[in-house]
Amino acid sequence: MEQILHSADFRACLHTPFELASPTGERVPLELAQVQEAINTARIESFSLFFRGPLTPVYPQAIYRLQHENLGPVEIFLVPVGPDGDAMQYEAVFNRFRNGQ
Repeated sequence: MEQILHSADFRACLHTPFELASPTGERVPLELAQVQEAINTARIESFSLFFRGPLTPVYPQAIYRLQHENLGPVEIFLVPVGPDGDAMQYEAVFNRFRNGQ
């Protein structure tokens, strides 16, 4: 069964390491730098995650498998949004109906 994670699950992992499995099999370190809440309603949950990783190579937008020591493996659609100081920043956006909707 697929694990459904919410913004609070990720907020508990702020500034901790994740490991991205690249298409070539390399393990790429990422840090969860920010969890940004959007306008939420009783029916809709919306938030963004921002990860920081190495400047190069830049990974194209795609679904990547990430590993975290507390969350375990998660598959997330990441989009490179550009350099952030000495790191490349990636964003994942979640927009979904809440349970029972």
